[in-house]
Formats: sequence, structure tokens, C-alpha cells
Amino acid sequence: MTKRVKRNARSVAAMVLVILVTMIFSARLFQIQVVQASAYNEVSKDKRAVPVSIPGLRGDIADRNGVVLASTDERYDVQLSPKNTLVRDGVFYRQAPEGQSGTVAVTTEEAYTEIAEITGQTAGELRDIVDSALAKNKKSDFAYVQREITLDQLNALKALKVPWLTFAPNYQRFYPNGGVAGNLIGFSSSDQIPQAGVERSQDACLAGTDGVETYEKGADGVALPGSHVVREKAENGGTVELTIDRDLQWQAQQLVDEYNARLGTEWVYAVLMDAKTGELLAVAEDGSVDPGDLNAGDPEKREARSFVRPYEPGSTHKTVTVATLLEEGVATPLTPYDTPWTMQPEAGVRFSDWFEHAVEPWTLTGIYVKSSNVGTAMLGTQVPAKTRYEYMRKFGLGESTETGLPLEDSGLLYKPEKWDAQTSYNVTFGQGFSSTIIQTAGVYQTIANGGVRIPPKLVKGCRAQDGSFTPHESGDPVNVVSQETASSILQMMETLVDDTWKDFLTIPGYRIGGKTGTGEQSDGQGHYRTDYVHSFASIFPIDDPQYVVVASLGFPDSYTSGTTSSVSLVREIEEAAIRTLQVAPSTGTFEPLPIYSE
Repeated sequence: MTKRVKRNARSVAAMVLVILVTMIFSARLFQIQVVQASAYNEVSKDKRAVPVSIPGLRGDIADRNGVVLASTDERYDVQLSPKNTLVRDGVFYRQAPEGQSGTVAVTTEEAYTEIAEITGQTAGELRDIVDSALAKNKKSDFAYVQREITLDQLNALKALKVPWLTFAPNYQRFYPNGGVAGNLIGFSSSDQIPQAGVERSQDACLAGTDGVETYEKGADGVALPGSHVVREKAENGGTVELTIDRDLQWQAQQLVDEYNARLGTEWVYAVLMDAKTGELLAVAEDGSVDPGDLNAGDPEKREARSFVRPYEPGSTHKTVTVATLLEEGVATPLTPYDTPWTMQPEAGVRFSDWFEHAVEPWTLTGIYVKSSNVGTAMLGTQVPAKTRYEYMRKFGLGESTETGLPLEDSGLLYKPEKWDAQTSYNVTFGQGFSSTIIQTAGVYQTIANGGVRIPPKLVKGCRAQDGSFTPHESGDPVNVVSQETASSILQMMETLVDDTWKDFLTIPGYRIGGKTGTGEQSDGQGHYRTDYVHSFASIFPIDDPQYVVVASLGFPDSYTSGTTSSVSLVREIEEAAIRTLQVAPSTGTFEPLPIYSE
């Protein structure tokens, strides 16, 4: 074989070999990149693409004027990978300071010093963080440098261009007004899980939707520049708008705490309600919790007690009984009744007035003004028990309110077939059942609103990020009594204040009506306590009813001081409302109803 032929044969053989090798590699490459691509991607995904949750910010809680009561403070966590050799002893390069060209080398120790100046630590503390993590796990890939730094600190750290530092958001709930409305707002746990109040009940509005981004990291655990990709965009929560006025809430809380301390009461509640809308402008309770500092307050006072702790209302309930009498045509404000101070209408039944007196020729108005249990019971029971029960339900008793809190008690109201003889009389003057102060305010809102009950409301609704608004549904209006009946009650309430309480409830320029209540309470052992809950419910201005105020003092040291103090507390809250809401003075002339029959 000639040399030329041999060369050609070798060339052909080499070419065939190259083609064969190429085909083998091509087939293998096709198998890896196409046939087995998904499997390899799945295996390698966690080794190169790191998912990071992007929290959706929890929405705000605001008062009726847009004042923020609860919000989310954006903080950040600083992190590193201890196993990264650069974190222990290395050098990285960054752009030279302004005015200089090129880059400068930065050692790990220099970086520690720069970082520590921003975070408030020392370089030694940072090295200890790394050493401690590696002592526990030689392949440790994560450790916190500092948690909850501010935005200014974050920007300062980012400006250092340290490649082995990473950052993650850390959102904290904060309450800029401290304990103002804390009983209503509620609170969240450290990881922002809502625990009570509006925070809990309106979580569907407040909660944001977390997003996800990924970044690719190298073998040393450091994120690769430019590798961050947002996979799912985070969505922030909406704003819950409340009906309360922050300033009025603060003033009411100050007054409630003052009266509680001065009178030695077990508790004090006060409510200010808009008579036309049922909106609660203030719901104050003694010792209101500060959601941002739970340990500073009494754990027993963390919930909204005005909504969940009912009590026997006492004589403030006589308004319901009188309204029933008027509406059913059984009596008028001038109906006479010779009223003794004590009565035993049937065997085993006895009740008395709160003071001894001769048989008095009072009108129904006089019975109401003097707060006679005897007169109220003897006239009230002329209406069948079933009918009286139905009016109580229409006034909102025996059913839980739906103002927007997670828990709202219905109080205890048995059906009339379960009333014994004593109870049938007692319910006419506010004993034998229980209600919350919110329900009592609802009774007087009904009278102030011409006989139409608007269910009380604390939460207006949810304002979404796109600006759309979803109102909170608290229930439909209920026609309870006629305008004529409501007007008669208003005149009787003003007669009561003029006759008994004008020295304690006079506000120059404003006509005011009200009703006292002194309720006995169970001792939990089948008997009544020897001390009382003292309440006062008021409507003002009585000539153009706009607002309802109810205050209740639980078991003060003195019977007399409890009664007068409940009236005085209402007056001070009304004065605060007049100043804050700029309520116009009254017009017209007061015409009292006769207390005694002719």
C-alpha cells in the first residue's frame, strides 16, 4: 500500500472516530438537557436557586378620621453564611471612595469593624457569631448578624458592599397611641398572629399575601449578583376603618381611670354612641391594655369587657318597660298610680323601692323620675310577659351585638315560660336578666332615634389597597316603638334630670335627659352581693337627640357616691363630646311633665 493510500486511510479512520465521539456526546447531551432535564433541575434547584419569602405588609387600623391606631413597622434582619471562607479570613474588593479610581481591598476584620459601627456591636462580637455557629455545625450556612435594624442602618450596611452579607425584612406591629383604644384594637403575637380585638376579628382584611423571590447562590453560600427574581408579588393588607374618634376615646379613658381610682371600683365602663347611626365614638374601660406592652397591664383587662361582660342593668331598663306600656296603650305619661314603697302582689313574691316613703300619688312619669320599682312592676306586668319579652328582644336584649369584634356576649335573657313569679316582676325594673353596656346604649339610641334601633357599630369596614371599600354589616334597622312613644320618653328623661340631677348634669346651653340605674349582682353562689353596679344613661341634646352616653361603675365603696359619680362621669364625657364634635347648643323651651297626679 502506498504512503498516500495509508495517509488517506488514517484520515478516514480519524474522521470516523471524531464523528462517533461527537455522536456519543451529542446523544449524552440530549439525554441530559432534554430527556432528564426536569429530574436534574429538581435535584439541583435547592443547590442553586434559594427561595425567599416576601411578606405582605399587615394593614393599618384607623379611627373614623383616618388617624392610625395600629400599623406595621418595617425592620430588617442582617445575615451571613458562616461556612463562607470570606466571612472568616478573606478579602473582597469594592469601588474606591469618590475622587479615587479603581478598587480597594477590604479584609474580613476591616469589614467586621465597619459593620459593627452601624449595628452597635463590636468586631469581636461579630467574629464570635461566626465561630459559635461553626462550633455547632462546621457546614453552617446561616447566622444572624443583627435583627430588626432600621431602614437607615440597612442602607448604611448596603453601602459597604460586603458580598457575604444578606438582608431579610422583619415586620413588627406597633401601636402609636399606646393604650388608647387598646381594649378594642386587640393585639398580635410576636410573629404577628392576631390574638384579640379588631386585630383578630378583621384579620381577613388586615392580612397581606406573601410573595416569593429567588436568588442563586455560589458554592460559598453568597448570592450571585443580579440573580434575584420575583416569582410571586407580595400584596399588602387593607385598612380597617373604625367608628371611634381617637381624641374622644383618649378623653373617655382618662376619665374612666380617674373615677376608678377615686371610687375604689372593681371596674368602670363608659360608652359614647352616635344616636343617628349607632356608631360607637368611644368605648372606654379602666386599665385599657397597651397592645405594644402587654406585660404592663392586667391580663384580665385585655379583652373588650364592655362587649363580653354583661351585668344586671337595674333601673336603666325601666325605659324599656315604660316604652312598652306607652306603645301598647296600657298607660300614658300621666297615668296615675298610688304607689307604696313595698309590695307583695302574690304569695312568695316581694319587692320594694330603694327608699321608704308613704303611698305616693305618682303619675307614670313620677314613677319613672323617682325610679320606683313598685310602680314600674305593678304597671309593667299589666302587659303580658310574652309581649314584654318581645319588646326586650326588639330593643336588642338577649342577642349578641355584631359591631365587628371577635366576641360579643348576648347577655342572659330567658324566655318568659322560664320566668318564675318573682322574675316576671323583677324584669320590669332591670333584674333577673343581664346585658352589656353596649346593649344598654342601644336601647337609648333607639329612643333618641325616634324609635328605630340601628344596631351598634364599631367597625365601619375594610379599605383595600386598590381603594375599594367593603362596609361591615352590623344588622338591619328595627322599628321598635313609634315616634310618639320615643318623644314621650325623651320628655320624661328630661323631667327626671330637671327634678333630681340638674346640680350634677347641667351644661349651660344644652338640654339633657337621662335615667339612673342601680343593679344588684349575683355573688356566683345563688345570692346577690351587698354592693351594686351604678349606671346612668343619657341622651343629648334632648331637643335634637344626637348622642347617647352610658356610664357604669362596678361596686364602688359608697352607694351614694356611686350614683352621683355615674351622673358626673356622663356629664364630663358629654362636655368632651361637645368640645370635640362642636355640638350646637339646644333650642326651644323645656316643658316638664307632671310627677304627681291631680
